[in-house]
Amino acid sequence: MKIFITGIAGVLGSNLATMLVSQGYNVRGCDVIRKDEAWRLGPILDKIIYLWKSTIDVGTEVEGADIIIDCGLGFADRPFGNDSPVSTAIGNILPPLCLLERIRKMSRRPILIYPSSFNSLYGHVGATFVETMSQFPTSIYGWTKASVEQLYTVYRIMYGLPIILTRVGSAYGEQMRSDELMAKLIIHSLLGKQKFYLRSPRAKRLWTHIEDVLSFYNCLLNKLNSHIGETLHCAGNLGNRICENVEIAKMIVKTTGTHMEIVEGEYEPGETVFGTSIRFSVDSDYTREALGWRPRVSLEVGIKRTVDWFKANLWRFS
Repeated sequence: MKIFITGIAGVLGSNLATMLVSQGYNVRGCDVIRKDEAWRLGPILDKIIYLWKSTIDVGTEVEGADIIIDCGLGFADRPFGNDSPVSTAIGNILPPLCLLERIRKMSRRPILIYPSSFNSLYGHVGATFVETMSQFPTSIYGWTKASVEQLYTVYRIMYGLPIILTRVGSAYGEQMRSDELMAKLIIHSLLGKQKFYLRSPRAKRLWTHIEDVLSFYNCLLNKLNSHIGETLHCAGNLGNRICENVEIAKMIVKTTGTHMEIVEGEYEPGETVFGTSIRFSVDSDYTREALGWRPRVSLEVGIKRTVDWFKANLWRFS
């Protein structure tokens, strides 16, 4: 089976590629990162076809693919998305549109999987997130994710493309992006910083370790045809703890064994809805039963593993 991954050098794309290669899949993909800088793919670069190319310009390279997983992301969320909304909109929406246009013209259409984000739902303050919930973003980044979800849905309705939407909780773990909150907290703590200025301290997140994210997609790949046209939730941890940012900060300080002071700061745009910080619960029973999937990694274990990885790779960030 042939799988094409956009954003293959990123965190999710590279981890998926590594898992799929180990299972014998024929993997190829594209990314805007130079091949010799795609360090997350180092162990498997000679086992995949790597295209140094934007998703916007992908053409015949996707011909023959059985599955396309659209992991490409032009721009992450805060603060760039809020300060540069035009660039964020173009960077996050145009590539999927170009990909969908390419796919709809193919004689044999692959199954498309889009990894979206719970950012598309954060406006439902205090609500229980379920797979059938409508989009309600609170930030420019969240709006782009919600927009691409709708774009994929429109192409499924108009052109009959076989599409599966997935919303992923706040993924973290080994090799995660250094600009994400958990990674920034770990790096600052390991570098011996005395204080960390924590914005949006009471906003909540549902953290999901990369091992559980990969097991989710592995389960999905084994049951693809049963879920075309659906939205599935990859979210949770062992115990299903949804934590305020300040709780995560304290857990990391404890795990690193340091004494970094956490200073609670202001709320960033998109982290509140009419003065109320983001908070929610999640009911993913449908997804879990349908796929036979459950998160297995607790926050404590996941954070310990992530801290250990950053300790061994601190030279990359110092």
